[in-house]
Amino acid sequence: EFLSPSSFFRTARTTESGVPTAYTVLASEFQFAPIPDSAYTYKMLYYSAPTYLSDVNPSNAFLANCADALLYASLAEAEPYLMNDARIATWAALYQRAIESLSTSDDRSEFAGSPLSMTAN
Repeated sequence: EFLSPSSFFRTARTTESGVPTAYTVLASEFQFAPIPDSAYTYKMLYYSAPTYLSDVNPSNAFLANCADALLYASLAEAEPYLMNDARIATWAALYQRAIESLSTSDDRSEFAGSPLSMTAN
């Protein structure tokens, strides 16, 4: 079960050892309670910040998963400079469709119909 950091240290059995039943996130680390008494395998879904594009890193999660949205947004931004304002509505509609598809996918993955909980394998 996820607990906020303050609740975790106030109510979880953080000084005991055993099968973990609660966790919290501190910065980039997961803290478990009770302290694991052996090795356990857990399956977790988490979100992280994408890597910024650079000369060293020419790709990231956005390019891998929603290149169409990036393309349509770029095309819509470029049209005024190309003096082709008539195409802006086309690119905006395609961009909106791509974003709605991402939002729907995100909602379906976030709200699976049951609360998140930890289980030991």
